[in-house]
Amino acid sequence: MTRGIVIRDGTQPGGRGGLDFDLADVLLALGEPAIQSTWKCSRLDYVSLDECDIDVLERASAPNGSVKGVELVNGIQQLMQVIDGEFEATDATGRRWALIRAVDSSWWEVWSEDESVLGAVLNRFKFTETTSQDAR
Repeated sequence: MTRGIVIRDGTQPGGRGGLDFDLADVLLALGEPAIQSTWKCSRLDYVSLDECDIDVLERASAPNGSVKGVELVNGIQQLMQVIDGEFEATDATGRRWALIRAVDSSWWEVWSEDESVLGAVLNRFKFTETTSQDAR
């Protein structure tokens, strides 16, 4: 994927210094396609509210693991913060349509070839920038 959006809400100059959002907000911005997709995670590091593993994230990041979007959305209530991680969405045909990255608790990236996906992110978040580096 060669087109992406970097999200920095909360960390911009004059911001509170920490991100104002997390995975749930990014998934919400992606809407129904996120719920209908299959998700895989890699390079995942997160903190939960109760300091316990979050089952849906552990299953999605297991070797050859994946979860349905509805499970991901409904299973992250105990998530406090994703520090690092990649979340790959595939549709019913197996086509990868989005790649979401959390980078060092500092920003998130959403990558897609679909302009409506990128537009949804731009409409939901205030402090964004486009990027065209290659996202594997």
